[in-house]
Amino acid sequence: MSAQRVIADLRELAARTSTPNGAQRLAWGPVWRDARNWFKEKVDALGLPIRTDSAGNNWVTLPGASPKTVIVGSHLDSVPNGGWLDGCLGVVAGLEALRMHTASQPPVTLVLVDWADEEGARFGRSLLGSAAAAGSLRIDDVRELKDRDGTRLVDALSENGVALDRMLAIT
Repeated sequence: MSAQRVIADLRELAARTSTPNGAQRLAWGPVWRDARNWFKEKVDALGLPIRTDSAGNNWVTLPGASPKTVIVGSHLDSVPNGGWLDGCLGVVAGLEALRMHTASQPPVTLVLVDWADEEGARFGRSLLGSAAAAGSLRIDDVRELKDRDGTRLVDALSENGVALDRMLAIT
């Protein structure tokens, strides 16, 4: 594992998505989308596809010699003025694990997931993407959520290609 490359990636992401006050990657907003585009560029360089599920979670799979699977990940969203490692450290470390194994088939299948809206900083509901993936999200609990500017969660999701009523249909 290249710790130097992990640190370089983290610094690159911070330069793109932070202000002097810290990380500004609020879920479903333009800076978060930029962070996800950055992530996609990194994954594309490995020649691996990203699959986005119906909750907006990004999944990257590196098939192994065995169908046994190790899933690692975290999230690219942050709280306002969050630390430069807020959530993204797990995603970038997972990315480095994929890099280590792309030249030869790993013994098990490796999956990296970037959970959508884990912090819950914008709409007050944390673990949105992972709860949907786990089957524990109750749509009626989040249907009427609004951010402090009055933007409805359903509208922010729609702007990002996610339909609230389809979030439970994780495939």
